[in-house]
Amino acid sequence: MLIIVAYLFVIFIWSTTPVAIQFSLGGLDFFTAVSLRMWLSALLSLPLLLILGQRLVLTRPALMSYVAGSLGVYGAMMSVYWGAAYIPSGLISVLYGLSPMLSGALAYWWLGERELTPARMIALLIALCGLALVVSARMMLDAESWRGILGTVVSVLCFAASAVWVKAANAGLHPMVQTSGTLWVSSLAYALSLPWFGVHIPDAWPFSSMLGLGYLVVFGSLLGFMLYFLVLKHLPTSRVTLITLIAPVLAVLWGYLLRDERLQWSSAGGAALLLSGLALYQWHQSMDRCLRWLWPFKAKTEVANAMDIRAAQQEKH
Repeated sequence: MLIIVAYLFVIFIWSTTPVAIQFSLGGLDFFTAVSLRMWLSALLSLPLLLILGQRLVLTRPALMSYVAGSLGVYGAMMSVYWGAAYIPSGLISVLYGLSPMLSGALAYWWLGERELTPARMIALLIALCGLALVVSARMMLDAESWRGILGTVVSVLCFAASAVWVKAANAGLHPMVQTSGTLWVSSLAYALSLPWFGVHIPDAWPFSSMLGLGYLVVFGSLLGFMLYFLVLKHLPTSRVTLITLIAPVLAVLWGYLLRDERLQWSSAGGAALLLSGLALYQWHQSMDRCLRWLWPFKAKTEVANAMDIRAAQQEKH
């Protein structure tokens, strides 16, 4: 029951994060907004560790896991905060819907997981067609949208790689320990970036920007990361990435209700096509059974089944 509640909270937090980012950028440049968010979150994580009776683990596997997590916090956040100035929050979350497929591809090469089945390859093509439709629609609206799309795609790549890397590290850490360690490693990276960007606090700081930053510190970072690592620890990666199928739909709604963002029919159609591809990617079993009559796929399936049987026999012995 705890995992289900955590899962639902992550869905809600992830769906509201893009619009909260744009609210926080109302009075701050992108680096000031993201660095303040991470520094404040890292500081608040220490008393939370004490309350939970935990402490930071500094073993080699733990440090590697922190670095792996920081790829998603530093690399992904820097990119998406920069891109958020050019595209609507709903489009950010829709582009993040590509993360399950990218995670599957990376897990195939990195962890040897057989995620890319024939049906999932078809799903990838469908989702990419939807992405192309969304991108073309955004380009017609704003000549600078390509910057936001590029930044968000780089962010998605970092996020997907981070998730697979944390799984590969398998440090067995408490979710709050993983969260705090990741935030502190990321905070160090942001501090090292200060000479290039600097921190600029405005004289007149809009209340909506402060409210957005506060929400991201407490919910987007501390609670969101802790629940995400909790879910990632107890559920398969494929189930965790289902969150990115649901969050885009809610994010488009939040952007429309809270920021009066326009929603063209071409963007809506592209988003629907992208989400259809992602849904097929997750629930691919029926189509894979229909495709088994194709001999190249059938041969690969038979080899995979033989490998599974052999692995099961080895476990028994």
